[in-house]
Amino acid sequence: MRVQWRSSAIKSLLELDNWRASLELPSIAGYLKNTIHSYFEQQDFSVYIPGRHVLIRNLPVDLRMVLISVGKSDPYKVFYRIVDNSIEIFLIRHPNQRPL
Repeated sequence: MRVQWRSSAIKSLLELDNWRASLELPSIAGYLKNTIHSYFEQQDFSVYIPGRHVLIRNLPVDLRMVLISVGKSDPYKVFYRIVDNSIEIFLIRHPNQRPL
């Protein structure tokens, strides 16, 4: 499947880097984007659709959330939906960031 990044997903990656900078941690947005992209490209959606359904105010109803771990840190929440033959990434959050 093809992976598409919504502007809200890119914005959330930039916010994540700003949050990490406030904690004096290095930026991770580029690495995280590549990791998420390769995760979805390797999935076989004909067998199993990863994640669970979630509802977030002002976002599409058919969103799913999957947890993707990068190294030893807590897993990142990736919110996405399946449209036709592509994956749309909407939002990426770290568990310690402020709630939505």
